[in-house]
Amino acid sequence: MSDHKEDFKDTTSAINIIMVIVVMVAMPLLPMLMGWFTMLR
Repeated sequence: MSDHKEDFKDTTSAINIIMVIVVMVAMPLLPMLMGWFTMLR
């Protein structure tokens, strides 16, 4: 049971790292996407 808990913790930490990377990549793209949405309207 403790092993499963540790695996779960590792998975959540990996997801957190992936989320941070996604946010870091998406932050510069957000203004461009907003510009696209305004142009499409």
